[in-house]
Amino acid sequence: MRCKKNIILTLEILISFLRNLIGHFTDKEKILTLRLINITLCLLILILSLVNITLCFSNYNNASALDYSSNVGIGFTFNPTLSISLSSNDLVIPNLVPGSMEDSNSINVSVATNAAYGYTLSANVGDDIHNNSNLTHSNNTDIFSSIATDANLSSLDDSEDSNIWGYSYKNNTVVSPVWSNYNGLSSSSNAILLDNSNAADSTGGIDFKIAAKAGNTQPSGTYTGTINFIAVTKVAPMSLLDSFIASGAEQLNGYYKMQDMTHDICEAVDIEESELQLIDVRDNKVYWVAKLKDGNCWMTQNLDFSIQEDKQRNIMPLTSETTDLVDNSLAGAYSNGYRYHNDTIIWTPKNTAKTIYFTDMGNPTIVAGWQSSYTEPYSAKEISNSYDDQRSLGVLYNWPAAIASNDSSSLTDNTYYNISNNPQNSICPKNWRLPVVSAYNSYGDFNKLNNIYNEGLTNSDANLLIAPLYFVKAGSIVKENFSGMNAQGVYISSTVMSNKATYGMDLSSTLVRPYEYYNNDFGGKSGGFSVRCLAR
Repeated sequence: MRCKKNIILTLEILISFLRNLIGHFTDKEKILTLRLINITLCLLILILSLVNITLCFSNYNNASALDYSSNVGIGFTFNPTLSISLSSNDLVIPNLVPGSMEDSNSINVSVATNAAYGYTLSANVGDDIHNNSNLTHSNNTDIFSSIATDANLSSLDDSEDSNIWGYSYKNNTVVSPVWSNYNGLSSSSNAILLDNSNAADSTGGIDFKIAAKAGNTQPSGTYTGTINFIAVTKVAPMSLLDSFIASGAEQLNGYYKMQDMTHDICEAVDIEESELQLIDVRDNKVYWVAKLKDGNCWMTQNLDFSIQEDKQRNIMPLTSETTDLVDNSLAGAYSNGYRYHNDTIIWTPKNTAKTIYFTDMGNPTIVAGWQSSYTEPYSAKEISNSYDDQRSLGVLYNWPAAIASNDSSSLTDNTYYNISNNPQNSICPKNWRLPVVSAYNSYGDFNKLNNIYNEGLTNSDANLLIAPLYFVKAGSIVKENFSGMNAQGVYISSTVMSNKATYGMDLSSTLVRPYEYYNNDFGGKSGGFSVRCLAR
């Protein structure tokens, strides 16, 4: 644009000069002069254009600058170190007497590493020639067999067998180490000798020896074998968050989903009581969950899911895509309100949740719209100013609502001694379930938590109300009356007692019953109680 403006300015000056000049000519002279001027102007325009174009290109080229850049890569390799040191390469029994047991010399086995999370030291037996657990005679025929890997003999003399051998070790990383009982080594699996979780700690190691017991008829000679010591560094312990990331799960609103929890995700968590907030995709409410010391992943907040209506006041169905609906038999408790379509279980609840508002916490409150039904589902949402986090109270469910049934009248047989007969569906998110109460301690979910975190106490709930469990005394509904907030917490299980009674956990400041049953006087199946879910 600057070049074009220069050309126009030049012509305007020239034309103005010529007009002043020819103003004094005759008409004929003016005509001839104008023709000459036109020709001259055309030539001038052409010349100036060429010159200006040249100047523009010249200016452009002169304005250009050379630009050159380069780079160099940087990097480094980090190699944690790991090594095993043996004080000797031989374990020798110098004089094995027929009919008795003799020890070998002992050797020290130590591990050196700078790995941050420690290591494991293990052993197996065998080599390329004798790939078994036997010590073999030089004739390649006669053997001494390893005792069983779980023999746990205080001495090989305790065994009635002969021509056998085993190993013993003592852990020098502990105070006052002692030799272990004799065990056998396998050629197919490793026996863990030392599990060291201290970062970069290789002090101590172990002392290791073998012993053999010979029979009176065993051929004399040399029996040999090979023991292999294996050290493996530990990886960083996996948190619940790490496990979800490793699974490739996707997020919703910045949270991983309750419905994406799997047994493998929970199993892979190494850090006890590792916590994470997950979102329930059914209503986008967020819950704290934790991997607890019982090995299960639990919700550490009460379930707060309400059965809702749509804009046309129709009850919204729940499906197995988001809810714990795993029984597709559509029989018994799951015949009413259920259907099965395109591999999806669909349940349309019979009733929606009611809402409880509180003005006087000390007196029982009648729950409007709640019916004392042993078979039909009822639930109620608690709202109180006594809690900063209203969600921590959750929803109270009667037993049919908790097991996601519109008619649970068929569930009358006691399942306390056989929890495999418990109803399988629940109001929990998909991949989560209700706890069970069982006659056998190893199966009772509430009882295990009480034993681990509350020392099995039945006269105090103090340790159940704090980290990491955070059980809440949200009260309960009995015969359509709500009471007990801040004084009592009752939690539902899926275990059946009778046609009107069920099992659960009851807690207060002076009483903990982790396998309590609730009959008609205490609400039974028609009462409203809290729900905690744990991962399947």
